[in-house]
Amino acid sequence: MKGTSAKKAAAQRWRKGIQLFFFIFIAGIVTLNGLKEAGVEVPFGGEASIHGICPFGGVVAFWNLATLGTYVKKVHESSVVLALIGIVLAILFGPALCGWICPFGTYQEWLAAIGRKIWKRRYNNLIPAKIDRLLRYIRYFVLLRVLYLTAVTASLVFQNVDPYYALFHFWTGEVTILGFTVLGAVTLTSLAVERPFCKYICPYGAFQGLFNLFRVFSVRRQASTCISCGACDRACPMNIAVSGATVVRDHQCISCLKCSSESACPPKNTVTFSGPGNRLPLSTPAAGMAAALILFAGIGISALLGQWQVTSTKKPALIKAGEFAGLPNPQDIRGSYAWSDVSKAFSIPLESLMEAFGAVNPEDKVNSLENAAPENLPEGLEIGTDSLRLFVALWTGLPHTAEEGTALPPAAKRVLSKAGKAIPPDITVAGDGTGSGAVETGTHEEKPQSAPGEAIPITGSVTFRALREAGYDMAEVEAITGKYEDEDQSVKDFAASKGIEFSLFKGRLSALQPKR
Repeated sequence: MKGTSAKKAAAQRWRKGIQLFFFIFIAGIVTLNGLKEAGVEVPFGGEASIHGICPFGGVVAFWNLATLGTYVKKVHESSVVLALIGIVLAILFGPALCGWICPFGTYQEWLAAIGRKIWKRRYNNLIPAKIDRLLRYIRYFVLLRVLYLTAVTASLVFQNVDPYYALFHFWTGEVTILGFTVLGAVTLTSLAVERPFCKYICPYGAFQGLFNLFRVFSVRRQASTCISCGACDRACPMNIAVSGATVVRDHQCISCLKCSSESACPPKNTVTFSGPGNRLPLSTPAAGMAAALILFAGIGISALLGQWQVTSTKKPALIKAGEFAGLPNPQDIRGSYAWSDVSKAFSIPLESLMEAFGAVNPEDKVNSLENAAPENLPEGLEIGTDSLRLFVALWTGLPHTAEEGTALPPAAKRVLSKAGKAIPPDITVAGDGTGSGAVETGTHEEKPQSAPGEAIPITGSVTFRALREAGYDMAEVEAITGKYEDEDQSVKDFAASKGIEFSLFKGRLSALQPKR
């Protein structure tokens, strides 16, 4: 008996070893990236962020790639490559990425070891079965909601609540309070329920689970040799009734193979992992190694083809209709672009672009404009990323509707004039920083103070208190910005504290209307 138990434990040791490898691997990549972004010299690596090595980012980017020809903010080519590899693995082996590779799944399993010591046999069986079944469909609602919001905002909306992101970035200051809250909730719940995030919330797990319906290799039970002991059911971390199935097609299966005859089922070759008709059976070590090899082979092939890019591709979306169809859209310029990226994307001489905005380093991010605007800028005016979009539109002749209050610096006007580019009279050019605060075109008129119930211009100086006093629904405001703590903090400063481009808030807040 001891020999049999040792063999069964050895099969899962392979899996635990692969899980540990990927946890350390991911943690190392993220740590090196964080140190490099903080200005610390690292001997190697440091380019890849967690977004660049997350397959779910690639999944949510598919819609943008299909409709706009560009990536979601913070999503890289590598994310899309991993998403495609994940689909190949899911078609072959089901959600092997979840059961063998995902570091957050591994984290929950480590907590489960503690939970079993606390609850003994009651662990993972504390929630009534009917309620548990209903809860498991929440993750599909989360998946649909995330896909929709990502398509609408073109940004990673799930990051602010993602406990996986919080776990690997808790030391960076980039994690939201909500992110820490969800991580804490998952950590505590994991002491009573195995893999609660995977079961109830994870949108990528929901996506992967769909492939259980038609995957090639599945968990299969031989009824002729089954002794109905229930060992496979008790071993399953996802509470699947393996003993009642011939082929496990449950959307929650993560291909961990804890239920197999190698790991839990007493009769030999009764619960196996094999192809249709029980052909091509794979042992637990073979299944894990095959999944890992396919993952690294896919990455290697994509690198050879020049598709493995772990930093953002600065490629703006294309205009889809009208006379400018097929040309890059100035509206899609983001604060994370470098000056050199904008120059390349829109064929504007780099020297002209940098002279127009007083830039020094061509690799600096353009969102630095929002922190470098002159202090004497008249109330209601903004010089930021949208100013650059406006400049690009004036230089190229491409369409762009500037946000309210967007202004150009005087140098931009000089550069445009020198290049023979026309500046419409309704374009506002801010003062030159001499203290006069003058507006050169004379077309900007100060708006009267907004009364309660009237929309107010969303500028960098607008505070959350001002929005509330003007009658805005603060629940709608927080749905855009996230929860704030200081009512007197400006929305722009709040965005900067979260590492978010102010213009992303500005456009959506401008669409709101006061309630009174």
